Amino acid sequence: YDEIVLWQCTTCGEWEQACPVGVEHTPVIVGAQRGLTSNGEAAEYLAGTFNHLERRGNIWGLLYDQRQKFVQGAELEIFDASRHEYLVWLGCAGAFEADFQKSLRALFDILRARGVTFGVLARERCTGDVAKRTGNELLFQELAQQNIAEFTEAKATKIVTSCPHCLKTIGHDYQNFGFHAEVVHSATLVERLTRGMSMPGADTVTYHDPCYLGRYADTHEEPRELLGRFGARVAEPVRTRDNPFCCGAGGGLLFEEHESGKRISQERFEQLQATGARTVVMACPFCSIMLKGAQASANADLQMTDLMSYVDARMKAAAPAAPPAGPASAS
Repeated sequence: YDEIVLWQCTTCGEWEQACPVGVEHTPVIVGAQRGLTSNGEAAEYLAGTFNHLERRGNIWGLLYDQRQKFVQGAELEIFDASRHEYLVWLGCAGAFEADFQKSLRALFDILRARGVTFGVLARERCTGDVAKRTGNELLFQELAQQNIAEFTEAKATKIVTSCPHCLKTIGHDYQNFGFHAEVVHSATLVERLTRGMSMPGADTVTYHDPCYLGRYADTHEEPRELLGRFGARVAEPVRTRDNPFCCGAGGGLLFEEHESGKRISQERFEQLQATGARTVVMACPFCSIMLKGAQASANADLQMTDLMSYVDARMKAAAPAAPPAGPASAS
């Protein structure tokens, strides 16, 4: 086989879904990658990412004080099981990526508005998703065991994340190490919290299903319920719900700068653009990075927003205005 082909898999799960005899392609591909990685023959573009994970515990290789600045700026409390119901997992994107931090701030505002108590870990490391999906099993296990120790010490039993990749890794892969908790995506939790709320129609939007949320986690109606609840009409693209079209970031390809031919993200962006909607709503930090990059390349005048940011803005627009201040008393 051609080794280059092994590193082109985004681990989206489409082959397994389409296979009429139930062949599980992804474990076979990742297993082959594992053999190459153990021999020091991983794809060249992954070397930097593995180094970042080993040295700094995040995929960007950034210093930890940047996460601390965000935690302080967002006025987040350190999780205490006696005071907080949910532990919010920031992940690499939430801890370090400025654009996706806007989405997390929106989530925090929604949780506070609905009276949900939450906190974050004093320290996080990457879940190990990228290492796991590219055959670096040793590195994944090291990261997983360190995070599980943090969860266990914090006595966290309910975890919410806005990253579908973190959702799968913590909620599924960590079970192999004996860790069990209620792990939900923010779309699922916020859909529960806002039942009974509604707003009149305002926008026509299109929604991009992340592979790790729609296909792997079977979570495709909750985002649409939220959008409809807050006044949006969803114009569906081709390839939707449990059969989405990948953004191209999975399987470590977020870090591949030299994808040959037409980029996967560009193909998906054109599908979303073809719906005629002026707003594209996303629910994954990797999808956001890839599709915003495709938008910039196409120089297209579309609004690109995250699901939590959209819901938060609509909730605030619907909130009753504060009464005007009364006249100042005479002295």
